[in-house]
Order: sequence, then structure tokens, then C-alpha cells
Amino acid sequence: MVNHVFSHLSEAAFKIPLHQSSVTAWQGHIPFAFWCLDQWRPKNFVELGTHLGDSYFAFCQAAKENATGTQCYAVDSWQGDAHTGPYDSTIYEHVQQHNQQHYQDFSLLLRMNFDSALEKFSDRSIDLLHIDGLHTYEAVAHDFNTWLPKMSERGIILFHDSNVYEKDFGVWQLMREIETSYPHFHFYHSFGLSIFFVGENLPETARWLLGISAHDGDQWRMIFSHLGGCVVQRAEAFFQQMHFQQELQKRDSINQNLATAPTNPA
Repeated sequence: MVNHVFSHLSEAAFKIPLHQSSVTAWQGHIPFAFWCLDQWRPKNFVELGTHLGDSYFAFCQAAKENATGTQCYAVDSWQGDAHTGPYDSTIYEHVQQHNQQHYQDFSLLLRMNFDSALEKFSDRSIDLLHIDGLHTYEAVAHDFNTWLPKMSERGIILFHDSNVYEKDFGVWQLMREIETSYPHFHFYHSFGLSIFFVGENLPETARWLLGISAHDGDQWRMIFSHLGGCVVQRAEAFFQQMHFQQELQKRDSINQNLATAPTNPA
């Protein structure tokens, strides 16, 4: 029933994110990021593929505000890939600045490729892993297989873009393959976020999520789809207002220049 599902929500799911970029592709999952950090309280959280930082800083914010004691690590080359396109160092500098300002006590940015970062972590040391790098089947399968030994007995892995079936996106294909081996739960909004429970000693609310009925699962998806939609609309409204203000400033500047321009004598 809906009331039963609502009883498992926490205040964390309704918090306002401190960091949102103009790219909203992941932002619909921010309320769930807040909720799962609060509920699962991982000792170590690792994100593979951070880009602008929307997902990573949501997890960091939840860790800080809920005093979970989580150590957070973002792994990214900050050079771009075939899906994001290449980008310059200004993106990394922005992410680094925000990290230093808010989370430097427990958050570390590892500017390297995913394979190089493997040696930074002991086997069975990561409680929560978010895989959001290159989304071809080959790439995401490699990321999953190489990082799986790093997962702890409480290990949970999140995959973004699991509900994208166009171009060469292949996360969905890997999901179909590993569904037979691991318990899982899928969100379908915001390009999909799939949760795979790979540890043998999961947090209580993770076990609850795995045991809910199909009806309750749909209610849970609906709740976080609506909450995520509000987060996305907030960012879209902010950047639309910013664009509108910039256009007004351009217009005022043009009008001022016209008003002060010398006139040609007759």
C-alpha cells in the first residue's frame, strides 16, 4: 500500500541540492541519492564518471548532512568521452573548487582513468559504487567486472542510463545479463538508474527494497520520479531565468550604446 511505502521515506529525500548544473540528465535521481546515503550509510563510496558533479555532490551532500562518516571518491579523467564529447580543464576546476569548498574533509577527486584507480582500493572495501562512465556495453561490462572484487559484504552498485536503448548505449544489455545473478531494482525515469545488490550482508532498508511487492515497487518508483522531476524543474527554471537576465543585459547594453552614439551632421 502507498502508506506502507511512504513510511520508508526519510527527510533526506526531500532536501534541496546545493549543486546543480545546466545538464539535468542525472538530476532526477538526486532525491534517491540523498535517501540511500542516509539509509545505507556506506563506509566507502566510489563514483566512476563524475563530469559536472551533479550525482557525486548529491552523495557528498547527503553524507555530510546526515553525518554518515562516508569517505567519498570521484574517479574521472575530466577529459570527456565518446558520449559526453571532449571538454577542457574548466569543468575539472569547477568540480575541484566546489569539492574543496564543501567536502574536502572526506571527499577525494582521483583524476585518472578507472583502471588506474583500481589499485587505490583494497578488495571488498567499497560499500556503494556508482558506475556512470562510457555507456557502451563493452565499457560498462568492463567497469562492472573489474570493480566487482572491490565490493564489500554490504556492496551495492548503481548504474546510470540503464533505460537508454538508442545509439551505442549498452547498459541495458549488461543489466539483462546480470539480473540472473544478483538481486536488483530498476528506476526508469531520468534515463534509468539500476541498483544491483552484490553483497551478502545488506543494510536493512536494502533488504526491504528487495522484498517489496510489484505494486509497492511501482509506488516507490512513482515517488522518486515525482521528487526527481521537482529537482530537474528547479534547475531548468534557474538557468532559464539566468538566460533571460543575460538577454536583458545584452538588450540594455545595445540600447545604451545606441543612445550615446554620435550622430552624423546633416
